[in-house]
Amino acid sequence: MPRSEQGAALSRTEQKRLVGSLVDALQDRIGEGEIGVGSWIRQDRIAEEYGVSRTPVREALRQLEALGVVEIIANRGARVKLPSMRDIAQAFEVRGVLEGHAAWLAARNIGQSQLDLLKETGAWFEDVIGWAARGTEDAMAKARADWFRANGTFHATVIAASGNHQLEVAIDQLHRRLPRGLTWTALGGDPRLLKENAEDHAQIRRAIEDQDGELARQLTIGHSDRARELILMRSGELS
Repeated sequence: MPRSEQGAALSRTEQKRLVGSLVDALQDRIGEGEIGVGSWIRQDRIAEEYGVSRTPVREALRQLEALGVVEIIANRGARVKLPSMRDIAQAFEVRGVLEGHAAWLAARNIGQSQLDLLKETGAWFEDVIGWAARGTEDAMAKARADWFRANGTFHATVIAASGNHQLEVAIDQLHRRLPRGLTWTALGGDPRLLKENAEDHAQIRRAIEDQDGELARQLTIGHSDRARELILMRSGELS
C-alpha cells in the first residue's frame, strides 16, 4: 500500500477511535446524571472540553442518536432523550434476562473474593435501611449514596463473576440508555421497600453461593421485574 494510503487508513482508524471515546465519555456523563435528561448538548462546547474539532463530536452525537440516547433536532442541536415508559419497561425486561444469565454463570464461576464482596454489600444495604428510617434530609442523602454503592457493587460483581466479557458489555450498554437512579427514585426512600430490595439481593447471593444457577437466574429476573413494576407504578402516580 502506498505511504499516502497508509496515512489515510491510519487517519480513519484514529478518527473512529476518537469518535468511540467521545460516545463512551458522553454516555457516562449522561448515565451519571451529569448531563441531565432534556439537556442540550452543544457541539462547540463539547469540542472545546475535549480539545477536538466539531466533526468527531457531530459523528458521536449521531451514534448516540442511533442508540436512542439523544435526539437531534434540526437547527437546534442534540438533546438528551427521555425514554418512554415502554422503552424503560422493555429495557428492564431485557436487563433481567441478561443479568439472570450472568447470575447463572456466576454460580459456576465466582471466586471467593467476589463472593466475600457480595456478602459485604449485605451490610451496606442494611445501613441504607437504617439511614432511611431516620427520615431526615441528611440521612436520606446518606441512604441514597450508600444504596448506589451497594447496588452498583453487587450487580457489577455478579456480572464480572460470570466471566463473560461480551455479556458485561451488553449489560453496560443497556444501562447507559436509561436515566441513572430510576430504581432508587421508585423506591422513594421507603424503609419497607428498601428492606425488600435488600432481601432480593441477599437471596440472589445465597443462590450463587450454593451454586444453584437456575435459582439465581430466576431470582435475578424476578428482582428486575419488581423494579420495573415499581417504576411503572410510580410513574403512573406522578403523571
